[in-house]
Amino acid sequence: MTRFAVMPRWFAAAIFSVFALSAFALFILAEATPPEHIGSPYGDVDAYLDILKLMRGGSGYYKAVHDTLLAHGYGTTSVFNWRTPAWLELLALFPSIAWAQALLTGVASASLFLAYRMVRESGSSLLALVALLGIVPSIALIASPRGVVLSEVVAGLLILFSIVSYGNDLWGAGLLAALAALFIRELAAPYILICFTFALYHKNWREFAGWAIGLPAYFVYFAWHWFEVMQQLGPNEISYPDGWMRFGGFGFVLQTAHFNGLLDLAPLLITAVLLPAALMGLFAWRHGLRAAITVTTYLCIFAVVGKPFNFYWGALYTPLLMLGLPWAVPATYEALVPKRPVN
Repeated sequence: MTRFAVMPRWFAAAIFSVFALSAFALFILAEATPPEHIGSPYGDVDAYLDILKLMRGGSGYYKAVHDTLLAHGYGTTSVFNWRTPAWLELLALFPSIAWAQALLTGVASASLFLAYRMVRESGSSLLALVALLGIVPSIALIASPRGVVLSEVVAGLLILFSIVSYGNDLWGAGLLAALAALFIRELAAPYILICFTFALYHKNWREFAGWAIGLPAYFVYFAWHWFEVMQQLGPNEISYPDGWMRFGGFGFVLQTAHFNGLLDLAPLLITAVLLPAALMGLFAWRHGLRAAITVTTYLCIFAVVGKPFNFYWGALYTPLLMLGLPWAVPATYEALVPKRPVN
């Protein structure tokens, strides 16, 4: 059922041991983490809500962002402190956030349907249901207006939709969803690079042509964004004393994994066990390689990049992580239980 079934037992057991030791190390780390380091990014959410309020009052996006960042003491000199405008501009067009929630609910529903098909076709209906039970809490933040304004939550949902679209051989939908995630949040760039590499590996030249159009369009869009940010800067800007390279290691990685929808309300110890188990499941799943590489890439990046209050970046990959959850049990069984000889 999983990749472990066709591996030499000693090799599968060795891989299982690595993930088991990782779970033990993260469990110890979680026990030592002060509770006050766990929570939701209320400061950033409030800032986005203030920006949205100013925009609906007639202010332009960049002026609204500039005024809000300065008023809340945020750094303004780095363009990466300014979100690209796509998502908040769209929110400002809607009569209320409820319209955006309805849109995202449609994307979430399609993602769940495609995820169910993807898992069922390579496993069973039971495993598919377990996957859905894991995914639903991880995307539950779209039910809250405070979650909807976080571009990471929206981009993470689009990355999930992209992954399950590729898993159902809908590469066009996967490409468009990935590009939409990139336009909403530049932190989707690692996933874009992975998709581009998969297109080259599989020699899908039509998809490659799509990337050849979409990526230059994004570069123009971000260059325009950079120019607009520079036009706002004056003599009283705020600079952060530290850069983005903070080398938070396993501690910051664990915090990003904990920002997982409703699971954020659970003890951090649960995330410490769930993260390596679900990641092992992704690697063991025969059709989970794209998701496994994506999650691993983000974990490696966040071990180096990200300030302590950026833990909500985890919303970019935690929905994908839940796809691996149902495969953790069969992978464990196939790694540890001796294979019966074939007569």
